[in-house]
Parts: sequence; structure tokens; C-alpha cells
Amino acid sequence: MNWKLAIAFTFVLSQSAFASSEAFQKVWNDSSGKHVLIIDKKLDSKDGGMTLLVKQVTGYSNDWTLKDFVRNCGEDIKLDIAPDSVEVNKIFSDGVGTVLFAYKIGCVGGIDPVIVKYFAFKNGVKYSLREKSILLSVVRAWWEKAPVPDFNLRNDKSLLKYMMGKWDSISTTKIN
Repeated sequence: MNWKLAIAFTFVLSQSAFASSEAFQKVWNDSSGKHVLIIDKKLDSKDGGMTLLVKQVTGYSNDWTLKDFVRNCGEDIKLDIAPDSVEVNKIFSDGVGTVLFAYKIGCVGGIDPVIVKYFAFKNGVKYSLREKSILLSVVRAWWEKAPVPDFNLRNDKSLLKYMMGKWDSISTTKIN
């Protein structure tokens, strides 16, 4: 075996051993076509960081993309999709799907609140709520601050009310 080929093969194996990916897809149809929501979380083997890529594709067209990441973290990386937050809701746009999802993101050294980002994409426009997570134990709750809506969300009262109604279940972390 050629020594260059052996080195290249070893390099590829070592890269795949350190890089991991979690992917999720959701497909739906509405009056504007067939859509695919792709959520892809990857551990970066180069810097030890983590990247989240979320996008909506209709046909061969990329409708929107959201990318977020944690890098240069000397502690534990937290980047978790809130499972009950991922949905396509058709009540906000005359039967056209509005994509909603949330995730917790941060660099933590133990049981710490992290940032929660809750997004909606309606007709290609991004809406968001952001704040630290609520840590809930048997004794008490920490960091119960109201989330901050962005400009777009403040101006869409029905979507704001819907997302605020789901905020507690999405942002709360229970500690036993």
C-alpha cells in the first residue's frame, strides 16, 4: 500500500471518529408547494465547537437558513433542540406553513441557565423570542425573566401570543 494513501486513509478515519452529526427532517405540503425542514447539529472536529444549521427548502429553492454555533468553549457545550417546539403551523398564514422551533445554546460549567432561542419563520420572515432558560428544582425556580421578542414578533400579536403561551414548556429545565 502506498504510504501517502495510508496516511490519507488514517486521516479520514480520525476525522470521522471526532465529527458527529444529528439530523432531523420534516416534510409538509401547503398551497405554496412541498417543503422540507432540515435541522442539522454537528460537532466540529477542528475546534471542538458545535454548529446548528436549520433551513427550509421548497423544491430546489432554499427559502431561508439559520446558522448558530458555540466555539472556543472550555467547558461543556449545550446545544439542544427543544423536542416539543418543532412544528409547522398553518393557522398564521392562510394555510401556508409557519415553521416554529426552539433550542438551548451555551457554554456551561455545570447546572447553569443557558440562552433559549425560539424562532418562527412565516413567509420567509424570521420572528424570535430569546432569554435564559428557567431552572426548576423541588426547592425553587431560578431566572424567571420574561423572554424578549424581536421587532417582527412584537408586531404580530397572534404569533407573539402563541409563542409566549409555549415559552414556559420550551424554556424550563427541571432539576431533581
